[in-house]
Amino acid sequence: MKKLILLLSVAFLTIMGASADTYNYLNFVTANNQITQVSTTGLKMTFNAGKATVTAGGQTQTINLAQMAYMEFTNTQSSGGTTYLTGDVNGDGSIDVVDINILINIMLGKDTTDYEGRQYVNGGTTVDVSDVNTVINLMLGKG
Repeated sequence: MKKLILLLSVAFLTIMGASADTYNYLNFVTANNQITQVSTTGLKMTFNAGKATVTAGGQTQTINLAQMAYMEFTNTQSSGGTTYLTGDVNGDGSIDVVDINILINIMLGKDTTDYEGRQYVNGGTTVDVSDVNTVINLMLGKG
């Protein structure tokens, strides 16, 4: 149902003449108000198997549509603890080996830091090897 609503929203924006060229950012917002914000510069989206693959600003991210409440175009850069790139566990603005190390330490019980949900890369409630694999793929541009 959410996928249908999302697709209808995209169609509506297209019909109404809305263009990503007039906005600086696209926000993907989950039901618990976590925001994944991407630049609209070079924005490309494809949909497959219940996921949106978003390429923008030289980075590719995969968004699980089942977890998304809505998406919106905006000119305002998000700030605060709810804005992050999928896979950027520590919230430093980049997806790198540090994020992988954090996930491994969480799995080993050596890290109990509150990462505001960013550690659940695949949207679950536990951290496992699939989260690590997703971050590796995001780092390699295969997300």
